[in-house]
Amino acid sequence: MKKILIGILGILTAVSLAGCMGTGQKIEKLSTDDAPDTANIKSSDYKDNLEGLEKYLTALDYIPEKAEATEMMSSVIGAKDGDRYNFLVNNSTVFVELYEYEPDKLNDEGKRVISEVKENGEFYVFGKDSKLDGNVAYPATLSENGKYLLLYTDGSSDMKNIQRKADFETAVKNFYK
Repeated sequence: MKKILIGILGILTAVSLAGCMGTGQKIEKLSTDDAPDTANIKSSDYKDNLEGLEKYLTALDYIPEKAEATEMMSSVIGAKDGDRYNFLVNNSTVFVELYEYEPDKLNDEGKRVISEVKENGEFYVFGKDSKLDGNVAYPATLSENGKYLLLYTDGSSDMKNIQRKADFETAVKNFYK
């Protein structure tokens, strides 16, 4: 059983890496200096689903308009759907993963992930005691309605990038709350 799970993990890793690096796509750039006026952008103007959330975040200029989404194997963490984006913010590489859950139809994995994020602000892909993922915790933000999960990675220590991440998290938290 362990060999099968390790094999599956290896395949997931290879697919994930191929999806992120092998496309030859141009990495889109954003700057915190030219953000749009967001006062008139309301989440209620977008559908309450992953696509609507992504369009909303694009309108806020948190995701570049021409950035291409990579579909994630969302079922691994009990999600209904998921996409990953990578782009530059002030010349720092940012990775964003967005997942949609159906709170009233969560399977055991979905319940575990959502519970871990609510309790600790992070989750383990295969569970805290699993040896499959090296026991790595992934910091995550959950929307107020429990339907959307965000993973946002930016290694920059620039205050503008740190603020951009906080603003991004707030937008996801408040989407259809």
